[in-house]
Amino acid sequence: MQSNFYTKPKFNTPNTISKRKDSVLFLDYLAHFISNSATKRVQGYGTVGLAKNTIRTYNSLHRVVKAFELDRSEILYINTIDKYTAESFTHFLKIDQQYSDNYCGQLLKLLKVILRDAVKSGLEVHPYSNYIGSFKEKSSDRILYILNPTEIKSLKELRDIPEVYTDSYRWLLVGLSVGQRVSDLLNLSPNNIRQAPTGLYIDILHQKTKKAVTVGLADPLVIDILESRFPNKVSQVVFNKQIKALCKMAGVEGLVSGFKNNPKTRRKEIVNTPKYEFVTSHIMQRSFASNYYGKIETPLLMNITGHSKREYFSVLYRDTSKQRRIGRFIYATGWSYLVGSGSGYLSITPCLSISFSC
Repeated sequence: MQSNFYTKPKFNTPNTISKRKDSVLFLDYLAHFISNSATKRVQGYGTVGLAKNTIRTYNSLHRVVKAFELDRSEILYINTIDKYTAESFTHFLKIDQQYSDNYCGQLLKLLKVILRDAVKSGLEVHPYSNYIGSFKEKSSDRILYILNPTEIKSLKELRDIPEVYTDSYRWLLVGLSVGQRVSDLLNLSPNNIRQAPTGLYIDILHQKTKKAVTVGLADPLVIDILESRFPNKVSQVVFNKQIKALCKMAGVEGLVSGFKNNPKTRRKEIVNTPKYEFVTSHIMQRSFASNYYGKIETPLLMNITGHSKREYFSVLYRDTSKQRRIGRFIYATGWSYLVGSGSGYLSITPCLSISFSC
């Protein structure tokens, strides 16, 4: 009986989940799922406890579904999410809210996860829940940006930085040297720093994969920051905003093509704009992967950056038709490749390298 769900002790919330006609409010079940995230098994990694960023995404799903219900004047129940509802929700995400393909696909994927979890809890869901599909933008449509060695050098040579940017500046330099996700980087503390006879190391437990990794440090400036000027905590929002300003100060202003939302049409359009405007916290991990690709064995590089899929390294960081054509060929044949942004140089491993002017 569905009512047994409300008395099972493992849920710890027997009377807080609303129901109608033996069903459960989707938002109530989602809130319950989030509250028990510490004991959820992480699929594919064999660990327990969802990462903070994963929990944050489930909270985003809760917020978006609530907005959807208000917009459609409709309440979602676990057993009423059918083909029409799923398509209506997809339209709300993609058309009404103008979310990116990746974000839309992520929310749909989590929607399906929640419905599957409900089945495991003994609840009835609509048969169509098995067919809810997610999606993401094509690799050929992705435009990923990195900071090349010359641009990183310019950042290191910055002087007279306003005090309000000091912590973000230090985190940025450390991040470019260790190649971590921003969620792992900004959670570092002096306790993660370890001095050994062979040098200075950072010991990190990746929040997403729950895997431990140790990164050795060689940059004297970064070593000095971690030993004597360890940065204070900053939020990801502040960090993303300030590193754009820092890159502008460093002269990362070359025009690049990228997607931006047009507020009038509410659609993504390709625009040419200074590169610093596209700088986000992702650029640290991507720059590290790009600048050290071919210098560090790929499995080791993937272990440091926390990437689990080799094909990530077959997504290029600049968007030119020539690179895309070469990239699609290499991707199809299983090769790995990398572009050094701004250099016009494309290196293809394991045994071919070519150069061209952009």
